[in-house]
Amino acid sequence: MARYTEQDVQNALADLESGVASATAATRHGDPRNTLRGRSNGAQPHQHAHNDEQRLTTIQEEHLKKWILQQEALGYAPTHAQVRTIAIAVLKRQGDCKNLGKKWTSHFVQRHPAIKSKLGRRTSWERVNEATPENIRHFFNLYETVS
Repeated sequence: MARYTEQDVQNALADLESGVASATAATRHGDPRNTLRGRSNGAQPHQHAHNDEQRLTTIQEEHLKKWILQQEALGYAPTHAQVRTIAIAVLKRQGDCKNLGKKWTSHFVQRHPAIKSKLGRRTSWERVNEATPENIRHFFNLYETVS
């Protein structure tokens, strides 16, 4: 299956508007002809077309993503299960008590590539336990002798 980006489709659509044949534009940018035809007839990208079907709003997902990135920066990256639990809690506050789908977390990560490598990466206990004031002083003393 050919891989193409939204930017590829936009470039092909720009070519269409400038008079390039659709087959040529599709081939030039690596887009499927049917995709290009549909988009030129007003079809929306898959992600945009299904926004109203998402259980969490775009703003709620952005807040969740921001929280994940903050936790990761602190060395406490949440697990997939924790993210799922938080999403369910948000939905329950809205009165939505239905359970999330089996693949909700993996689809959430696909929608937000910035968190792909962040989930579930915790700082190891060995690293945390070794960060004592004595070890840190020793490290900086060594650093001063090298520089």
